[in-house]
Amino acid sequence: MKARMMLMRTGMKKGFSSKYALMFYLVSALITITVQYFLWKAVLIGKPDVVFKQTISYLVLMQFMSLIFPKSSYDLNDEVQSGDISLTLLKPMSLSTKLFWEGVGFSIAKIIVIGFVEIIIYFLLTPTVFTIFSLLMVLITMILAYILYFELELILGAFSFYTYSIWGITTLKSAILLIFSGNLFPLNYYPAIIRKIAEVLPFQYSFGSVGMVIENNNWGNFWNVITMQLIYIVIFRIVYKLMMKHSIKSIVIQGG
Repeated sequence: MKARMMLMRTGMKKGFSSKYALMFYLVSALITITVQYFLWKAVLIGKPDVVFKQTISYLVLMQFMSLIFPKSSYDLNDEVQSGDISLTLLKPMSLSTKLFWEGVGFSIAKIIVIGFVEIIIYFLLTPTVFTIFSLLMVLITMILAYILYFELELILGAFSFYTYSIWGITTLKSAILLIFSGNLFPLNYYPAIIRKIAEVLPFQYSFGSVGMVIENNNWGNFWNVITMQLIYIVIFRIVYKLMMKHSIKSIVIQGG
């Protein structure tokens, strides 16, 4: 546990060391929220005010999650390119554990600098009345969504052993997430066929599922969402383990 706390502090230091960049990101986020506010106000003209508030608060929540979720694929890619991966693999702590807790620390730094502002905006806009149980549902779903996204990032990062750059792979991931995760538009605005596809894919369970639990915070929906999240977390972990087992045998250090 002590080692994990040290990794968290390392991640937080990395975050605070780039606090000015995060402040610029905050300004950018506020501009984005402002544009979305007036855009959806125009799109949903004539609709009940509660529909608009649900939509805009959902989008603010998705922006917050996009902010705090880890970008561990780039961290893993940097380790492979610099050659530091050879030293990391010799340490008693696993590579995934190191990346996870450093990512958690970095996420905490981003929440402190930027996230609290977006959380305040969310609660000012949302029409949802939260109870202790509904907040607990959302917290559990968001934690599992974070872990699921981290596992996806690990798989993408593992491609660093096979290619000199994962930029194209991560760009493809971002495009798929835009369509199937629900972090750009609420999924209920999508055609039925895309919603059906999204239900069986893992991507909406790392973003849109949290919004689903907030809008329909009943136990049936909650158990359905976390069951799918846990299934995909296990699947992604197995895929990552298999990729790493093969990758380490054929590793070629790109730098150093």
